[in-house]
Amino acid sequence: MKHSIIAAIIGCCVCAIPLAALEITASAQTSTFAFSDAGALDAAEPLYGMAFAVTEQLQEQMDGRISYETDPVNGNTLAARASFRTSFLEISAGPSFGVLNSGDDSEDIPVLFQPGVGIGFSITVPGIVVARADTEFALPPASVSGGQVYLQKSVLSAGFYLPNVLCSAGIQQRMNTRASETESRIKSITDYGFYTESFKKGSVFRISVNFIYRVADYFIEADSADNKKIANLLLGGGLTWAPVADFSLFVDGNGSLYSFSLADEVAGLEKLFFDLRIGATIRTDKQVAVKKQ
Repeated sequence: MKHSIIAAIIGCCVCAIPLAALEITASAQTSTFAFSDAGALDAAEPLYGMAFAVTEQLQEQMDGRISYETDPVNGNTLAARASFRTSFLEISAGPSFGVLNSGDDSEDIPVLFQPGVGIGFSITVPGIVVARADTEFALPPASVSGGQVYLQKSVLSAGFYLPNVLCSAGIQQRMNTRASETESRIKSITDYGFYTESFKKGSVFRISVNFIYRVADYFIEADSADNKKIANLLLGGGLTWAPVADFSLFVDGNGSLYSFSLADEVAGLEKLFFDLRIGATIRTDKQVAVKKQ
C-alpha cells in the first residue's frame, strides 16, 4: 500500500510537468532471488516491484533524471541525477533516498527516508569501446534505530563493439544491510556477467543475451549457522520493440540453469529461480537520448 501511495504522488508530480523534451519509463518486475529477513529463499514465492523514471533535457549537454524503484530483491529507492555529457565522457551525480525500508520485526522502527548519494561516469568511443562505473549508497544517520536498513548498489562494466553487436563484461551488486544493536544482517546479490546486445540500423528490434554467475549472500556474523551463500548459473536476455521513434516496449529477465550452495546445504535449490521485468518508454521530444535501463 505504501509503495502505491508513493508511486501515485510521483505520477501526479510528473503530470504537472510541461511535456517538453521528456523521456518517461515505467516497468513492473518480479524476482524469486530475494532472501527474507529470516534467511528463507523460496522459488515458489516471487516478490514484486515497480520502477518509474522521468528524464528531461536541461541543456544541450545536460540531462536531469528523477526515479523511484521498489526492487523486489533490494528495497525502495527515490533518486535524482544530473548528467553532463561531452563527446566521449558522461558524469552524473545526485541525491538518493531509501524509502520506508525496515526489517520484518514488529519492533523495528520504520524510517521514512534514509539519505544517500549516487555518482557515476562512463567513457564511450563511438563504435569502439564503452566503460561505466556507477554507485548509490546510503549515508550513516546521527543515530541508529532498530531495524534501520541501508541500501547500496554498484555497477562496473566495460565493452566493445562488433558489427551490429555490443559485447560487455561487468560486475553488478545490490546490498541490503539491516542495522541492529544486537545482531546486524546483510543480504546481497552479486552478478558477474557477459552481456551482448544486437541491433541493426533501421530495425525496430533490439535483442540481448546474458550469461551470468550470480552469488546470493545472507550474512549474520562470522561462523553463524544462519549464514547462506548460494551460487547460480543464469541465462538471460531481453527484447526491445520500438515501432516509432518516441515509443518502445521492452521485456528482459534471467533464469537459473543450475543453483548450488557455497556453504552448508540449502534445500530447494533444484527449482527454477528467475528475474523478469516488463515496461515501456515514451519520449515527448526526440532530442532526449534513449538510455538503456
